[in-house]
Amino acid sequence: MRLLLSIAALSLSTAASPTRLEPVHYTLAPEMSGDELTGLRIQVSFRADPSGVTDFRWDDGWSGERRLWQWTRDLKVAGATIVERRDGGHWQIRAVPGANLTVSYRVVSAYDHDPTVEDTEQARPVVRPRWFYAAGNALFGFPGGREAVPATFDWIGTPGIGFASDLEHLAGRSRSALRSGTIADALESIVIGGRDLQTFSAHDGSGVRVATIGRYAFTPEQLNALARQVIAVERDFWRTGRRAPFLVTAAPIVGDPTVMSMGGTGRGDAFALWVDQRTPLERMKWLLAHEYFHTWNSARLGTMPQDRKTRPAHYWFSEGFTDYYARALMVRAGLISPADFAAQWNEMLAAYAGSPVRTLSGPQAASAFWENDAAQKLAYQRGALLAAIWNRKLLEASGGRVNLDTVMHAQLATARTSGEYATDLFRQMANRKGLDIAADEARYLEGGEPILLPADTFGACATIVTNQRPSFSRGFDAEATAAAGNVVTGVDPRLPAYVAGLRDGMKIVERTEGETDNASVPYGLRVEDNGVKRIIRYLPQGLSRVSVQEVKINQLNDRQCRKTLSGMAGGTSP
Repeated sequence: MRLLLSIAALSLSTAASPTRLEPVHYTLAPEMSGDELTGLRIQVSFRADPSGVTDFRWDDGWSGERRLWQWTRDLKVAGATIVERRDGGHWQIRAVPGANLTVSYRVVSAYDHDPTVEDTEQARPVVRPRWFYAAGNALFGFPGGREAVPATFDWIGTPGIGFASDLEHLAGRSRSALRSGTIADALESIVIGGRDLQTFSAHDGSGVRVATIGRYAFTPEQLNALARQVIAVERDFWRTGRRAPFLVTAAPIVGDPTVMSMGGTGRGDAFALWVDQRTPLERMKWLLAHEYFHTWNSARLGTMPQDRKTRPAHYWFSEGFTDYYARALMVRAGLISPADFAAQWNEMLAAYAGSPVRTLSGPQAASAFWENDAAQKLAYQRGALLAAIWNRKLLEASGGRVNLDTVMHAQLATARTSGEYATDLFRQMANRKGLDIAADEARYLEGGEPILLPADTFGACATIVTNQRPSFSRGFDAEATAAAGNVVTGVDPRLPAYVAGLRDGMKIVERTEGETDNASVPYGLRVEDNGVKRIIRYLPQGLSRVSVQEVKINQLNDRQCRKTLSGMAGGTSP
C-alpha cells in the first residue's frame, strides 16, 4: 500500500524537512535516430540528502522482474561530487547537503523485435522504431526513502511522436495537477507513444482517456466506446464519482498460430493492456472489466504483502474475486448475455478441472506461482469459485437481503481507515454479515481440496451440472512446437490428432477453431505439409477422464436472469 505523508512529517527537523518534502521532478523524452525511436531519455531533479550521501535506486521488483534497472544506460549526475554504482540497481551520490541534483540516463528496449505472446512480461520496456510502451517501475529511478514525496512530470515531445500517460494527471512545470501524486505514483505509471498513437480525450466528463498503438481486430473507436461503458458500470457499482482521471492504454502483441493471448495490469489511475492483434472485441469485455476492478481490489480494499514470496497467497482475493466480478457486473449491466456469462464460466471450469496443479496446498501453490503458469491461474480459479459459493451462502442465510456486494461495500468503507491486509478485512466483514469462511479456507485454499460449485450457485436461472469427459490434449507438445517456430513436435500416435493426420515436421500456420482446455469441441489447425496447406480437424482429447462442471442456463426472461446470475441481493438496483 502506498502511504501518504502524515501530519507528523511536519515535525521533522528543519534540516531534513525541505529535502524530504520538496517535489522530485521527472522529465521524459524520446531518443531518435533519424525518424526512428531508439530509446527514452529520463531526467530526475531533486535535492541531495542532508547527510550529503543520496541513494539513487530502482524499485525492488515488479511483475516477476527483480532487475528493473537493467535497461538503463549512461547514467550521469549533474551537481554531484562523486557517483559510485553499487549492487542491486543502486547508485551512491555524494554532494553538498541539499544541493540541486539532476540524474539523467537512457532506457533502451528489452526487445529487438515486436513483442509476441511469448514476450508478455509487462515490466520490460518496449521501444520499437515507431512506438514505445513502458511501466514506470522500469523507467524511473528515485532517491531512496522518498517514495511518499510529491512528484511532478513533463513530457518533452518530438514532432510526430504522440504520447499518453497517467503521469499527465500530475502537475508539470506549467500544468496544474488533476490529482496529487508522489514518487510511488510515478513508479506505478504507464507510458505509451509513437507515430501511430490514437488518443481519445475525456470529452464526456468522465475523466477517462483511451490511447492505442498499432492495429487490432477491432477499431480504436470500438475499444474507446467499450472501455467507457465498462468503467461507468464499475463506478456505479462502487458508488463513486464519474469524473476521476483515468487512462486506458493498449499495445499490440504478435499472436501465435495456436494460441490467442491478451493481458493487462492495473496502474493505479490507469490500466495497461497487451492485446493479441487477432483478439475480437467481444473478448475484450472481460479483460477491461477485470483490469478496471483492480482500481478497488485490492488498492482500496486493504493492503497486500510487499514480499513477492508471500503475496501470491492473497491473490485468491485480489485476482479471484476480481474475476468473479468481471463476469457478474458485465451480465448484470447487459454487456454480456446470460449465454456469454455461462460460456465464460465454463471456459474457466474446464481449465480448472484439467489443471495439473488443482490439488496443490496453499503453500505449494504460492511457492510455484512465479514459475508455473497453471499455479498462477489456480489463484484466480479458486478465488472466483469461492466468491460464487460465498455469495450464495450469504443470500441463503439472509433470506436474499445480503450478498457478496454487501460485504465488499462494507470493506471499502472500513479500509479507508485501516492498514490491514485485504484478505483479513474481508474475513472480518464477512463474519459481521453472518459468513464464516474459516472452514472453506482450510479445505480449499490451504488444503488444496478441489472446489465444486453447488447446483444452485447461480440461483434459479442456471444449474451446475457435473460430467465426466476426456481430458484436453492438443495431441502434440505445444511448448516444444512453439520453441521450434511452430513446427509440429511430439505428436502422440495414440491420440486423435495423429489419427486425423497431424505429423511431426508440419508447420502450423494458424489455429482455425477450438478452445483451450475444452476437449468437447473440435480443434482445427491450418498446416503446411511439404509446401501444401491444408486443415487438420480433430477432437483434442487425451487418454484420461476428468470431472468437469458446467453452467447450464435455464429458461428465464433475460432481465431476471441477469439479476439472478450476478448474485444480486433483494433491493439492489440492476
